[in-house]
Amino acid sequence: MREEDVRATFAVLNARSAPPLAVNAEDVVAYGSRIRKRRKRTLAAASTGLAVAVVLAGVFLGLPEHRAPTNTTPARAPEPTSIVEPPHDPAYPEPVIPGQR
Repeated sequence: MREEDVRATFAVLNARSAPPLAVNAEDVVAYGSRIRKRRKRTLAAASTGLAVAVVLAGVFLGLPEHRAPTNTTPARAPEPTSIVEPPHDPAYPEPVIPGQR
């Protein structure tokens, strides 16, 4: 409905000899504008969220897959460079393994 039609309808209703209306044309027009603004904000937020979701999905789907190359050989374990014997502490005798001595 156009604003002029709403104002004309309320002018006709106010011209009658009835008790005054609790609502006037300015209130209805203001309420309609608040609703339109709220819808625009909601639509803007939803479209922004959807755009972000589409971009993130595109980034994750567009990334190359990380797979190991097929023509590689496994690495060898490093060889020790030196052997260090732990110091002998008389408080802790060496364990005796049966059948070793």
